[in-house]
Amino acid sequence: MASSRFVRHVKWWFVILPVVSSFVLPFVPDRALFSISDAESQATVDALGAAKAGEATDRANALFRRLFVESGAVQATLKDRGNSDLDAEGSETFAHNWAHQFWMLVYRAMYRAVVMKTWLAGTIVLCVAACVDGTMRRKMRAAAAGYASPLSFHLAMHGVLMVLGAAFSVLMLPVPLVAQCWTAVAVILPLLLWVANSSS
Repeated sequence: MASSRFVRHVKWWFVILPVVSSFVLPFVPDRALFSISDAESQATVDALGAAKAGEATDRANALFRRLFVESGAVQATLKDRGNSDLDAEGSETFAHNWAHQFWMLVYRAMYRAVVMKTWLAGTIVLCVAACVDGTMRRKMRAAAAGYASPLSFHLAMHGVLMVLGAAFSVLMLPVPLVAQCWTAVAVILPLLLWVANSSS
C-alpha cells in the first residue's frame, strides 16, 4: 500500500512539492514575487466584496500573528545579528533575505487559504451530492446488467488527486492567484467524484 501509485501521488502533492517549494522559492531574489499583488487583492474584492475581503485579510493577519509572531518564530529567524564575519561575505544578508521571503510566502499561503475557505462549505455539499448521485447511478446500471468502467474510475480518481493537490500547492506559487479559480475547483472536483462513483 505504501508503494502504491495513489500513495505516491499523495506524497508528491501534499508533502514533497509544498516542502520543496517552501525551501526553494525564497531563494528567488525578486521580493515582489512574494507579496500579494494588487491584481490578486482586487480579484478577491470582486469575488467576495470589499467587506468580506477585508475580513479575510484580518483573519489571515490574526492567524499569522498568533502562530508565528507571538510564538517568537519570526523574531528568531529575522533578528539582527549585527556585524559578523559572515556578513562580510554576504552570507548573513543572504540568510536574512531568505527568511524574510519565507515568511512572506507563508503569510500569502495563509491569506489564500482563508480566501479559499469561503468556497469550502459549498464545495463539500456539491461533492457529497455528486458522490450520492454517482453511487445511485452505478447501482441502477448494475441492476440493469450494465458494466462498470475501471478506466474511468482510475482516471477520475487521479483527476481528483490532481485537483486537490494543485489547489493545495497553488497556495505557495509566486504568481497572482485569481480568487475565482476556486469556483472552477468547486465545479470540477464534484464532477470528477461523480464520474469516479458512477464508474467504480
